[in-house]
Amino acid sequence: MIHRLGKVQKSIASFLCAGLLALSVPASAFAENEVNIVIDQTPIVIPADDQPAIVLNSRTFVPLRVISENLGTTVQWLPATKQVVIITPKVTSTVIPDPSMMDQGVIEIVVDGKVLKVSPEEGLPFITDKNRTMVPFRVISEALGCGVQWKQESRTVEIKRPVVTPTPPTEKPEVVKPEPSLADIEVLKELAGYKTNLRLLDRTVINSSDLLNMDAANFSAEQLKQFRTYRDQLKKYGATLELPDGTVVNTAELSIFGPSIATADQLRAWIAAETPRMQAKMAQLNREFVPIPDLAELYIKIGEEYGIRGDLAFCQAAKETHYWQFTGDVQPWQNNYCGLWATGSPLTGQESYNGADSEFVRFEEGVHGAIFASPEAGVEAHIQHLYAYATKRPLPDGKVLVDPRFNLVAKGSAATWQGLNARWAVPGTTYGQSIIHDYWQQALSK
Repeated sequence: MIHRLGKVQKSIASFLCAGLLALSVPASAFAENEVNIVIDQTPIVIPADDQPAIVLNSRTFVPLRVISENLGTTVQWLPATKQVVIITPKVTSTVIPDPSMMDQGVIEIVVDGKVLKVSPEEGLPFITDKNRTMVPFRVISEALGCGVQWKQESRTVEIKRPVVTPTPPTEKPEVVKPEPSLADIEVLKELAGYKTNLRLLDRTVINSSDLLNMDAANFSAEQLKQFRTYRDQLKKYGATLELPDGTVVNTAELSIFGPSIATADQLRAWIAAETPRMQAKMAQLNREFVPIPDLAELYIKIGEEYGIRGDLAFCQAAKETHYWQFTGDVQPWQNNYCGLWATGSPLTGQESYNGADSEFVRFEEGVHGAIFASPEAGVEAHIQHLYAYATKRPLPDGKVLVDPRFNLVAKGSAATWQGLNARWAVPGTTYGQSIIHDYWQQALSK
């Protein structure tokens, strides 16, 4: 089993349907480079409709499935950290190291709890257009203690597995967990009242309301410490918000679907009031101030076409772009107002459109994130991405898909703005609350 502070990770099957943030390479481009694989004198048969093993830049790559099914190992894919975790039969439990390559967007290979250092010259893992993770076979085989030989005449990789001697089980002393304090129990009750998503140390996501039915004794000391941190972060925000007409809104129930409440004029007035502050801040950072585009009407109009609260989407764009100053990797000319496909690594230009119309969106080598043909396309892509989170329904009739990550979202996984916590943003403990209180509330006051 794989543990991160005592929690069992998802099985390998989960990565086959996950939206992977990695290089997508057409399998057809490698047809002439296919090779044969023999393990312990037994040829490995890969179905004709599946991804074969290939030679690329003098390195043999195989689908990750071959490792899991033929080398006697357990293999798991952790999409949140882009880690391939391999456990050999001699190991029964291991702790996953923190991802060292997450910010670079590189797939990291972990063998028995240790990061396998792989240089670009040895061949880095990548994803094919058949959604298969390809890994450098020699590097992994040798890390697992296998012998590897290349037969040029038959274009065959011959593998010999090491002989594994079972280790007799040893009795482990029973670990007595300390009883949780009353303060720990109270923290869980407080968090439950926020009814917000929380990302646990094992990278699973729960709604804090579920903590009412959970025993504090089942959490580690480290997890309880993190819960206290979450509680302190959430204390900054109230559970309700009073609208200008006196209506009190429970922020945990504020849905992504619904009519806009702030008008375009209110949104413009709010941005106009923020502009001097942003100009001063950019001057302090020695950065040129970027004129803020007038997108208020577009967000409300396009949001209404999808049934999405366009005023709140506008506020989310203000948060994501730092009031359209684009202080991150995405640039103003990309018309990308919510960071679509900005993963921390520059794109190759060969990313899959996933059904999106290339007339409205494109990719460019070396650029971070998708590039949209116009402000209208950028706004619509943002609205479509929210739509994907809010419902399992297809796009409204007559709408063209503009968002290249629409089909990679877990459909209907976030019906509310606070439901975006730990999903749109990671860990994102107060992401939805911030959109509502730090941005939307200010716009409503204008």
